[in-house]
Amino acid sequence: MFQLPNLAEMTDLEAVHWYTSEFLRLSRERKLDSEYGKALLEWKKQMNERLEQSRKEWW
Repeated sequence: MFQLPNLAEMTDLEAVHWYTSEFLRLSRERKLDSEYGKALLEWKKQMNERLEQSRKEWW
């Protein structure tokens, strides 16, 4: 299993920044289809759920 950051310990901004950096790195290395890339996609889905919940609470 991969050690991805704990979303509960990050702000929304930190999470988006970290994901964007990792995505760009994997894209440059052409490793988006790797096991790590797939784990990153699952992490992103969790992040998106949290961001959507934050938007609902804010509005």
